[in-house]
Amino acid sequence: MRSTILLITGIIVLVICSVYQIQHVSSIEKPQQNYSVIKEWDYQWLYKPKESYQPAWIAEGDPTKWQHADTEQPMQKRAAGADALILRITLPSLDWNTPGIWIKRAYGTAVSVALEHREGLLYNMERSYPYDVNYTLLPLSDATKGNHLLILLRLSDERQSLEPEMVIGDYNQMLPEYERYGLIELVYGGSFMFIALIMMTCLFFLKREQMVLWMSLCLIILCLGEIILAYSPALYHHYYAYGKPFLDLFDLALFLLTPALAVFFEQTLGPGIHGIIKKFRIVLIPVTVLVIVLWALGKTIVPGISLSLLQVVPLTFIAAIQFLILTVHAIGYAWKGNRDAIMISVGYSVFFSVFISEIIIYFRDETYHLIYWKWGLLAFLLSLIAVMGRQFSRNHDQLVKYSKELEMFNREIQRAEKMELISHLAASIAHEVRNPLQVTRGFIQLVGEKAVNKEKQFLQLAVQELDRASSIITEFLTFAKPHLEDIKTLNIPEELNQIQDIISPLAAMQSTRLEVIAEPDLYVLGSAEKFKQAIINMIKNSLEAISSFDGAVSILANKEDNEVLIRVIDNGEGIDPEKLSKLGEPYFSNKSKGTGLGLMVTFRIIEAMEGSIRFSSTKGVGTEAVIRLPSVSTNPSEAPFPEN
Repeated sequence: MRSTILLITGIIVLVICSVYQIQHVSSIEKPQQNYSVIKEWDYQWLYKPKESYQPAWIAEGDPTKWQHADTEQPMQKRAAGADALILRITLPSLDWNTPGIWIKRAYGTAVSVALEHREGLLYNMERSYPYDVNYTLLPLSDATKGNHLLILLRLSDERQSLEPEMVIGDYNQMLPEYERYGLIELVYGGSFMFIALIMMTCLFFLKREQMVLWMSLCLIILCLGEIILAYSPALYHHYYAYGKPFLDLFDLALFLLTPALAVFFEQTLGPGIHGIIKKFRIVLIPVTVLVIVLWALGKTIVPGISLSLLQVVPLTFIAAIQFLILTVHAIGYAWKGNRDAIMISVGYSVFFSVFISEIIIYFRDETYHLIYWKWGLLAFLLSLIAVMGRQFSRNHDQLVKYSKELEMFNREIQRAEKMELISHLAASIAHEVRNPLQVTRGFIQLVGEKAVNKEKQFLQLAVQELDRASSIITEFLTFAKPHLEDIKTLNIPEELNQIQDIISPLAAMQSTRLEVIAEPDLYVLGSAEKFKQAIINMIKNSLEAISSFDGAVSILANKEDNEVLIRVIDNGEGIDPEKLSKLGEPYFSNKSKGTGLGLMVTFRIIEAMEGSIRFSSTKGVGTEAVIRLPSVSTNPSEAPFPEN
């Protein structure tokens, strides 16, 4: 999965470099003498209510109604009720080998260009859909010098500012820039859609719980790609016959983008404060479906539905609510150190700042062409991809963690089964052997009373050995179930200090420092004798693992939540990871002459006290054993120990 994310990131970087190169080449300035910006023209409004567009309107200009516009006296906004606009340009001296005029921007759903008092059209284009941004490059001849060039524009229903942008110069030198005009949006938007399609092919390799997050990001990238693509005037210039489906897809992309973002934010940031993000997503999806259904009806069988109102009002309202929710949660989570929220906040802030700045400029001048918002959008998109990558990385880490825990649980089960087997075996053997030993000891004592001298000495020795055998059997019963006698509340600092006094001579013989650091007021419930036995076994194992002269064993005790933690730390030779998991199993030992039964007894004692032991070790550095025991009240009082 990480390789897939790296691949997508590499593709995005490649797209950025390509788009930057295209924009850099497109922005190379040409010598000033090759261009001449047209700064003045005449214009007049035409009123053709409920009439279909006719290029012949270009000849209907009234000679008495021309209005003049230039840099000092800009063109007025659209006259009330005007349906068309005629521009009249006086062509200057054409001092170029191949003169031409580049109409960089003219606003109308239909455009016709002709020379005044001449038959025929130099250019004609009509659209059946409401996209009104046009550009074209037309060749001119020396014979047209001083003539008037007429441009007829069929106006759309909404645009009010209609200031055109026109350049006259050498046709061959303007042609390369004309061909590149609007190309950056085509490449940019098409790349986004291509990336989304590549990501969709990866759905076959994802797990079910990952599909929602991945699919939501795919839909976000796809919608953003369509929005950028549909914004390019080059799309409608070269493929104007297919402009209607492109605009329909643009509307769908706007409708689907908000719910896709809502799903993505819920997957990455969670349900939100009081479940607000989740509740917003639950409400948003049916609302989006309803809006899309109404939009489809307005496009087909119920044309009375206002599509512009349907697009503006719900989208503006929903986007405002989503922005508010995202802003509050992103700032709140970022303040708490959530890296996902920080990345989303940064990306969204960059995009929102750039977009709002350009929107302000656009409302001041409707002829302004939004340029930089798509780069802010890229920053936002990269933050979303980074968040998704972190999410998948966390899922992978969580899966590895679960696998390790499952392996640990399996080992615990296997160890418990072995311990159970040893317990039954130990119990049965101990009870069966102890009875004949007691009988034998009794008869030897009876015989010993009548024995004399040497025979009496031998019989006393036999009794001692039988007592030792009985003691061994009693210890063997520990494997079955440690019998905690004299249960009481243990003061851990006092117990550890006593253990230090007991084991210090052994540590001194091995030139090893032994230190005990314990917090005050640590209490557990158990048998002092068995507790000492368990801790001494742990310390002796640590001492035996130290081979250097600067050895150290530390016993640290502190309270964590409702547990007392006792750490036994040494700087011995350490234990291999594969051997570490087997500690405590019957007859497994890391020592050449060890049996593993001592550590096994320690495990059983700690388990009888309702505690646990965990080991961590680094080869050549040392080993740490962590004993966790349930903490009890600081008021010492004898109490029966709960049954396991």
